[in-house]
Amino acid sequence: MTSTRQASQASPPSEARTILLQLSGQVRQTREAFFASASPENVHALRGALRRAADGVWLLQAVLPAPDAAWLRRELRWQARRLGKARDLDVLSERLVAKHPYTGEFRPADLLIASARARREAVVERAKAELLSARAATLADSLEHVLLRALEAGEGRLQFDNVIVSCLSQADTAIRVGEKRVMALGRRGRHKLRGHVRTLRYNCEVCSNGSPAETQYVAALIALQTALGEMNDDAVCTGLRKSLTHCGDLDEVPGLEPSLHRTHRRELKRAWRALDALALPDFAQSQRSEASGSSPGLVSAAQPAAF
Repeated sequence: MTSTRQASQASPPSEARTILLQLSGQVRQTREAFFASASPENVHALRGALRRAADGVWLLQAVLPAPDAAWLRRELRWQARRLGKARDLDVLSERLVAKHPYTGEFRPADLLIASARARREAVVERAKAELLSARAATLADSLEHVLLRALEAGEGRLQFDNVIVSCLSQADTAIRVGEKRVMALGRRGRHKLRGHVRTLRYNCEVCSNGSPAETQYVAALIALQTALGEMNDDAVCTGLRKSLTHCGDLDEVPGLEPSLHRTHRRELKRAWRALDALALPDFAQSQRSEASGSSPGLVSAAQPAAF
């Protein structure tokens, strides 16, 4: 990887270019996979890739023209939201099938799974139409070009390691809300906090060189994101079961037990305490220490990952 000092003297920072190319490549690959097969895995992967790209633009907003950065994030996040309903239905089905394998019999869980799957088919077709619309296809077909042109337009604005320090510090501060507040958050508050945690995690991953401190910090972010996500899924599944075809006594359906919420609250508390005990590592040092090539974090950002 070219050093930040060298990059700022000539072409746009190679670190920023590498991040943008890898994130745009991941969007392209997962988009192609989604249209080839709209499986739950491909829906999840494309939604995550779009979010990673949007969060990567946030990381680089200081070296991109402000209007371009705002537009790119808005469009990428709009596309990711097209897949939200399908993902929610997949989560419900996965929870049910994991504890109550589908047999096709007339049991409450079987009827609920069948109803969720039927709803999903319609939702996926609608998402495909929206992602093939002129609005989505224009950006998808030229995302790499648009990102690089935006980077060139912002050339020389700030050194990349300074951008890393500022953005990651800001994101870390945003999630340090205290244990009492975390545990008192309602669904909307948890959803907002999870978004901040996810953005910080994605951007730490693309900036990491895999040092022990960085690895531990990212692992703690993933645990907190997962815990917040499980609680959000509790609320989503509860809402979905009310909107789907009535299937009998759903309180007895495995995967929807009220006790799950209490379990997930305990997991959230543990995850929060683990992260709260850690300080933000100096991810900018990862960039300064790389004399050539890409860091492990940048390479891994182009590979399939958990979202």
